[in-house]
Amino acid sequence: MPQIPVIDTHLHFWDLATYSVDAYPWLAAQPTICRNFLPPDLKPHFDACGVDYGVIIEAARDSHALNLWWLELAKQYEYIGAAVLGCTLEQENLADWFDEYTHNPAFVGVRTAPVGPPEQWAQNPATAHGLRELARRDLSLDLLVGYHCFHAVGELAARYPELRIILDHCAHPPFRENQLDAWAKAVAPLAQYPNLSIKYSSFLLYTYPDSSPTRLQPIADLLLEKFGVARLIWGSNWPVELLGGTYEAAFRVMQMGMEPLSEPEKAALYGGNAATFYQIKV
Repeated sequence: MPQIPVIDTHLHFWDLATYSVDAYPWLAAQPTICRNFLPPDLKPHFDACGVDYGVIIEAARDSHALNLWWLELAKQYEYIGAAVLGCTLEQENLADWFDEYTHNPAFVGVRTAPVGPPEQWAQNPATAHGLRELARRDLSLDLLVGYHCFHAVGELAARYPELRIILDHCAHPPFRENQLDAWAKAVAPLAQYPNLSIKYSSFLLYTYPDSSPTRLQPIADLLLEKFGVARLIWGSNWPVELLGGTYEAAFRVMQMGMEPLSEPEKAALYGGNAATFYQIKV
């Protein structure tokens, strides 16, 4: 039986020649990672951890030029299997952007968030048009939102059952804010929507310097209990995760949380589920 490849589903790349710190001041505020990060910088870490393929996730919403550049990276490097681009769902030229991106088979989805207050997401006609466009083209939607938005996310998942939605970074548990109980209460109802998955990533960034198993295991256990292995998908959040430690350290931290899984379950979590969700041809 062929071995299921290991797929890192959350990678960011930028080149400071085009990814200007003036345009993206969040990066200037993080001197540790304020430099170029390109696929060849990542490949040694892939090799060290046994990772076969990666998925680019946008690091600059609403930049058509950068979206095209990420697609070119996916074409250039065989170990980059897909790209999730940045677009505002409500923009008038969304279909035109998508038409151009679909010439590259690496284009599999977008990461964004609907505009306006969460309680208005499901009623916004412009948002509805963008979500229908995603569903019509069989593209996925990555979301990085706090637990105060989870009810609205559930509404979208129910209204567009054919749309594959994934909440990034373990659904953004607020470790440092000490609000994990409220988060757990809000995330549990989302498990009822079969089209909604969780990206199992970023424990190290969210918790360092205290990334002990006793602190992390309850979150891993809750996600596993509510969503099951089939709807958990691993990603590294490199290079932003370097703010908490090395690629290898982040990989080990995430592995610790899922150590009790069987080998077939681990193969699904670290690759098989990603290939299905992002429709990666490997």
